[in-house]
Amino acid sequence: MNIYILLSLVVLVRTVQGGLWSFIKGALDETASRYAAEDGRLNISQLAAKYKYPLEEHQVHTIDGYIINFHRIPNRGPIVFLMHGILESSDSWVLLGPGKALAYVLAEQGYDVWMGNARGNQHANKHVSMNTTMSRFWEFTWEEIALYDLPAMISYILETTRQHSMYYVGHSQGTTSGYVLCAMRPQYNNYIRMMFSLAPVAWMGNVKSPLVKMFSPAYNVLAYALKDFNTYTSGLDMFNKMSSFVCTVIPTRCDNILHSLSGHETKVSPTFLAIILGHYPTGASTYQFVHYGQLVESKRFCRYDFGTSRNFEVYGQNNPPDYNLTNVVVPVVLFHGNRDWLSAPADVNILMHHLPNVYDETNLSDFTHIDYVYAEEAKEVVYDKIIEHIEISESIHYLDVKSRGMKTKESNDSSIKPLD
Repeated sequence: MNIYILLSLVVLVRTVQGGLWSFIKGALDETASRYAAEDGRLNISQLAAKYKYPLEEHQVHTIDGYIINFHRIPNRGPIVFLMHGILESSDSWVLLGPGKALAYVLAEQGYDVWMGNARGNQHANKHVSMNTTMSRFWEFTWEEIALYDLPAMISYILETTRQHSMYYVGHSQGTTSGYVLCAMRPQYNNYIRMMFSLAPVAWMGNVKSPLVKMFSPAYNVLAYALKDFNTYTSGLDMFNKMSSFVCTVIPTRCDNILHSLSGHETKVSPTFLAIILGHYPTGASTYQFVHYGQLVESKRFCRYDFGTSRNFEVYGQNNPPDYNLTNVVVPVVLFHGNRDWLSAPADVNILMHHLPNVYDETNLSDFTHIDYVYAEEAKEVVYDKIIEHIEISESIHYLDVKSRGMKTKESNDSSIKPLD
């Protein structure tokens, strides 16, 4: 039996109540924790401590009541904000370890690194009046992440650091939410110096993933069938430990899991997958996947489709409107790959046609969807290039500011106000 299916069944059994399950879970949990890869067992704070990086945890409340904890490796340099993909968290940016993981690479260069989290994952699964067992808690897509989570974190970061702008790095869903933010709240273009898109996802009509193509036509049925599934995200902790344990003990049997995540011929080794699966997947809403399924079927980059009658109530028209990417005027740097099952070259070309300010793009012909975050090669072909772009941008900014006789370091302007 496919190991991934077997582990999924174990998570589903989590819903069974009673003493027998508690006993079995405890035994499995202890075994998995003892023998899984160490970095797969440690949380982000423990990982940073292990490798001797200073790490701060910060908290914001969104205007719709979600409580988000996110992380910082402090420095005096420019702010670089990292936003993870779907089913991931801030943990993703440190898993490769010192000298390889993007968060550490940036920190070693003196940048002030902030790692965001999206509602629903293990760092952002609380609310001022709801909990994760309530279906209403999970009634969101990545549009809400863009319109509420990102503004809350960006406002907090700029207030805390007393700086006026930052560099934004998004992977997968982190790119989607970045585009939606700047499209629907254009004022945020002013606070992002440059946007780096790793495996960009917007148009999805040409996806290659067999799994996505199989389920996308039935996204409405899927939404109804799984509407309460997120109630059981507590079982993901055990799933992570068991997955990490299996991939540590028999790494060669993890190929199927690896391929289901990213596509064939990924640069991520099965042994490192044991570490990844200690942190992935984390909580997310079914509606995030349904929204992506709608993009696949409609071949558009548009808002959530509630159905004709509800669409008319929400949008004033029968069909959901497209996101207006002409509003995304921030310079965008794109990294994409021909072997990416979710960010297909044809879809990236459509995206580039709609973005008004593509500053640079790099086609990594042999990169799959997860390689940008989890492949050791990413440091040389992606991260170093990000740093190069930031250095050039900072040099230009320095000369521009100097020519106008303004300060180039932290601002002493006490009039900085929270962003809308």
